[in-house]
Amino acid sequence: MYIDAHTHLDFFNNNVDDAIDEIINFKILTIANSMDIESYLKNKEYSQRSQYIKATFGVHPWKAVEYKGELKDLIPYIEESEIIGEIGLDFWWVKDKGTYGAQRRIFNFILGESIKRNKVISIHTKGAEEEIYNILKGYNYSKVIVHWYSGDIKTLDKFIELNCYFTISVDVGYSKLTEEILDRIPIDRLLVETDGPTALEEVNGQYSYPRVIIDVIKTVSEKRAISADRLLKVIEKNFFELTGIKI
Repeated sequence: MYIDAHTHLDFFNNNVDDAIDEIINFKILTIANSMDIESYLKNKEYSQRSQYIKATFGVHPWKAVEYKGELKDLIPYIEESEIIGEIGLDFWWVKDKGTYGAQRRIFNFILGESIKRNKVISIHTKGAEEEIYNILKGYNYSKVIVHWYSGDIKTLDKFIELNCYFTISVDVGYSKLTEEILDRIPIDRLLVETDGPTALEEVNGQYSYPRVIIDVIKTVSEKRAISADRLLKVIEKNFFELTGIKI
């Protein structure tokens, strides 16, 4: 089974029917990360159309400053979501330091409530790798998917020591840093993703449908010198042992 451990199904907009058809036809277990409550509710609707779609609740750091509700109002969404994501901090793409307080407030709240409930958490770390590592280390919590890590190798090694899991994304084969990161990730902590449909456009200008996960698997298998079939089995084992999700 193919597993896309991090994508944004609601980003497909008018193309979502074609995307869902591919998910069903290729049997791609798809973790549909959310940006906010509205995004989560839309992904939940899509998840009703296939057993292969799992909607996950999160408030993305880009959306944190827009949230005006009480933090306690997020708890029901945290409780019902099998996996939490996408949450995190972004000090790389987000240049307005005035938003960093809102980012930290929501991230720390959702993280803490998720840890209380022993949830698997998909985390965005851009430009905030060391800070997020220190927070997780304080909790001594490792039921974490570090989504598309792109920070320094020294901090990567700390996340590895903490026993986090990591997704390799669509820039594999294009980015020397990603290949170095891939080389260091233990095989039993490795997952793959598309971050679709727009992430691949940033890499090579192509719109990314769900089947792109097959290309990611192929390239990762070549870089790690393991057959694609064997890699699929390894990723299945990693994902199901981490999440306990059943199809």
